[in-house]
Amino acid sequence: MHSTSLLVAFICLAGLTSVAPGIPQPGAACPVLFEGRVALTTTAADFDKNTSVYNNLYDLGQNQTWAEVLKFPAVAPSLFDLTTATKSFEVTIDDESIFVPGGGEPQVGFRRSELLPAVDLSTNGNASTVQGTTTFHWSVRTDSTRPLNYSHEYHPVWHEYADYSSSQFTITAGVPFSTAKDPKITTAKSLRVAGLQSNTPETTFFQTLFTDDVWHNFALTMGWVDNTITVYYSEGYAPLELVAGPAFNNNTGGGAFHVGILKEPTGPLGIDVLYQGYQESGINEGLIFGGVFIENSDDGCVTLSL
Repeated sequence: MHSTSLLVAFICLAGLTSVAPGIPQPGAACPVLFEGRVALTTTAADFDKNTSVYNNLYDLGQNQTWAEVLKFPAVAPSLFDLTTATKSFEVTIDDESIFVPGGGEPQVGFRRSELLPAVDLSTNGNASTVQGTTTFHWSVRTDSTRPLNYSHEYHPVWHEYADYSSSQFTITAGVPFSTAKDPKITTAKSLRVAGLQSNTPETTFFQTLFTDDVWHNFALTMGWVDNTITVYYSEGYAPLELVAGPAFNNNTGGGAFHVGILKEPTGPLGIDVLYQGYQESGINEGLIFGGVFIENSDDGCVTLSL
């Protein structure tokens, strides 16, 4: 745990932004396009209301509610919750976390619970998060009482195409379902930033050990016009640092931002992972998130710390 003096020191970094990759500059906060941080007074049942900033219906198991799925663990606030009167939340999965899309069959291959913004941010006028240049922020940490099974591949965060055919970026953990897709992954208990999902192999822009009981902070700057991706990362309360890019990534396709857990099955290559493969019984897994927001980076502004 960090001392009080250390926390205060990091809080004093308020307002640091980047006007060139990796070069912190003091200045006004970057314009926020989507505020996904959770107020201290928020309850899990609030996510089931149509007033929630997150979609109250998608994506979670059939007949499940967010009141059942979400938890508020007693952990230190994340980097971007420190000064905003907001708190972290935990997304969980269990044996009942089987999503049934409208008019479709139950996706029995997956176990999944993901929060999506309630508003379609891809068509949100001048506040669209898939035009110009935008930066996606989040922090994530493990829960020792609900550990992941790293023999499976997990997707904690991703940005999915509007037609669901691919994703512009995906954060992955665990053993890759296909080593052909992810040949550079050698450590299962790691977090990886992968580019366009439909590529084989995918491009892994950054990877780090998924150390327990510490916040892992990410920011991904997406150039929707110039097809670039830039990755920032830090641990604990350290300011974000440039770790990859800007690099080419095909950012077409619009779509939506997902935060939570998608757990792929295990099984032989060639199976339809939506509907086939193995999932063990007795699942009780979770990931803790904080500091979720999306900002406008058209002028190069990227928030590195609060």
